[in-house]
Amino acid sequence: MFIIIGFLASLLFMAAGIAMLKIAYDMPSPLEFLVVFFSSNLLILIGASLAVGLVIRAISKKREK
Repeated sequence: MFIIIGFLASLLFMAAGIAMLKIAYDMPSPLEFLVVFFSSNLLILIGASLAVGLVIRAISKKREK
């Protein structure tokens, strides 16, 4: 159950990062663009790494059974 909830949370992080990335391209100032761009990429990276880790954990638990 923890793996499913964690996977959904990681997808939420990735969706928030993608939404922030779209917002970044509408920023008027180059400094604001850089800050929002890199923070959105960090959110996407965190969400993707959580998703991959949880998928690997689910596969390893399924193979043990």
